[in-house]
Order: sequence, then structure tokens, then C-alpha cells
Amino acid sequence: MKIRLAIVIVLVTALCGCGSSDGGSNSNSHPAYLTVPQANHVIGYRVDNSTGKLTAMSGSPFTTGLAPLAVSIAPSKNFVYAVDSLDNDVVAYSADSNGALTEIGPRIGTGTLPVAVINDPSGSFLYVANERSNDISAYTIAGGGKLAPVTGSPFRVGSGPISLAVSPSGKFLYVSNSNSSSISGFAITAGTGVLTPIPGSPFAVGFAPFEITIDPGEKFLYVALPQANGFTGFTIDPTTGALSLITTVPFTAGTDPTSIAVNATYIYVANIGSNNVSAYTYDTTTGFATQITGSPFMVGDGPASVTVDPGSAFVYVVNQRAKNIFGFKASSASGKLNAIEGSPFSTGNAAASMVIAK
Repeated sequence: MKIRLAIVIVLVTALCGCGSSDGGSNSNSHPAYLTVPQANHVIGYRVDNSTGKLTAMSGSPFTTGLAPLAVSIAPSKNFVYAVDSLDNDVVAYSADSNGALTEIGPRIGTGTLPVAVINDPSGSFLYVANERSNDISAYTIAGGGKLAPVTGSPFRVGSGPISLAVSPSGKFLYVSNSNSSSISGFAITAGTGVLTPIPGSPFAVGFAPFEITIDPGEKFLYVALPQANGFTGFTIDPTTGALSLITTVPFTAGTDPTSIAVNATYIYVANIGSNNVSAYTYDTTTGFATQITGSPFMVGDGPASVTVDPGSAFVYVVNQRAKNIFGFKASSASGKLNAIEGSPFSTGNAAASMVIAK
């Protein structure tokens, strides 16, 4: 179920008119980035710390290669990395104090059809999931943000790796294998970034998994299951990283859920088939999810990606068919989503995924 990849079938070159220029001083906003495969660029935004309003950065959009599907921000916020799915490479950028990007050359090769990218929490390593070559490319991040392959890279995974998650401690990395209905888990070797399979890996899911996410407490991993119209969760062994199913029956969501995000209290699931977002509380001991009152919440046409702002109550939904981003503020008491000022925000073309700086 390659819903996210459908947007790269027809490539166009129209650029985005995404609102006014830079959204104020850095003290009251923080950076976010959005991949736009059809236009071969990344849009940079400033997120207002108080309102959640998105304003395009000066100089945005920033050029990539062909069909960038994912983007990651280094913990320092000094470097940003995008993967070009049709060029099979990583584009590295330096980011100035406003977040504006300048490419660092040369681009470095990946496996075939890179679809996901993530930094480790230390900012020392970068990992890329390659859907067609069924592996993970691993890189060390050297001075100036340049990349060099980790010893032993690429690392084999299951069939059709589609999404990556790194535990907040930086100890473990997980990848969902959409074609083999499993999740591969690895221990990350400190200092080298080498990946060692976790005992028991790969872990069976039962349905073709899509996006995965880990809660801030590093207790649970959740995965969207489009074929089941729901999602499931695993507990994470804090010592080994091994996964154990929370329940054998998936939690119910909307139609074709492809994206999932979690914060310290709530889980949000984007349902691309029913044009809404399902919201849940989860038990911090068991990980069991319970849908909140008022869920699901309607969004734009084709919600393919949901992202929570790591430092706030803001939630953003990327709508591919509507070519916009819906922004919400989540109630701390109930998790209910309320539209923020200026929402929705135009993306100009169908976008793929969004990442927000911590």
C-alpha cells in the first residue's frame, strides 16, 4: 500500500506560493520543513511558538533532487537532510539562524528508492530506509554536516522498508517492512552507528505496516495499519529493545490510516481514505489506546501525514489532494483538536512529509 509514493507518479515543476516571508524573530518561532516531491523542493517554515501559525522562511522553497519524500533535522538545527526517491541520494544542507538552507555538496548515494530519513538524538548519525533495495543506509555526520558511510552499511531489513523510528535515548532503531508485515529492530552502537539486530527481530505485525512512532518515554512503539483500518502498539524492552504486542487486535481508526504521531499524552492517526484524524489517549503503563471524545476530526482532502510539534501542543496534518497543511492546537485536558490561526496553509503542490525542530 504505497499511498505516499503515489504522488511521485506525475512530476511537475510549479513552485509554491506559500504565504509571506519570514515569520519574525527566532526567539518567538522555530523551524519546520516540508518535502514537496512534485516540485522537487523543500519548503521551510517558521512555527510561531504562541499561535502555531506557519510562515514561509525567507529564501524558501529550497531545491532538492528528484521527488524528495522525507526530511530530517539534526538536533543542533544546524543541518537538514532530504532524501530524493528518484535520484537515490541524500541532499545535505546547512541551516542559518533563521533556518534558511544552503546545500552542502556533494550529494551522497543511498540504496534504491529512499523513502524515509532520520537523525539519531546525538546528531552523530543519519539513517535512510530504501524501499526497493530492502536495506538501511547509515552515515556518520562529520564536521560541517557532511556524510560518510558507517562501517557495514547498508544493513539488510525486511521487504519494503517504509518508515523509521529511533528511540529517544538513541539506543534503538526500528523500521517497518510493509511487504513482509514486520518491524525490524536494531541496537545502535554508540560511537560508530553500526546497527546490530535486536534478539527476536523482525517482529511480526500481522498486517502490512506503514508509519511507526515511539512515545517520548520510550515505552511504546505504535504503527499505522492501512489494511486493517487501524493501528497497533508494542511495548519496548528497555534493556534489549525487543517488541511485544500490546494487544492482538488492532485499535480502530478511520479508512486507510498511513501516518501516526504520539506525544506524552495523545496519539494521532491520519486517515487518508476518510479525510480525518483519529485521536486517542494511551495508558502510560500498558500503552493501551482509547479514542477521545469528538474523534475523529475532519481535515482536508487526502491527509497523508500527521506531525506533532515536539515542544508544544500543536499538531499538523499534510493534505496531499488539497495541497495544504491543517494546523491545530490540542487541548491539554482532552486532546481535542482546534484549528489555529491561518489554517489551512497552502503547499502549492502535493506534499509528502513534515518535520519540526525540537
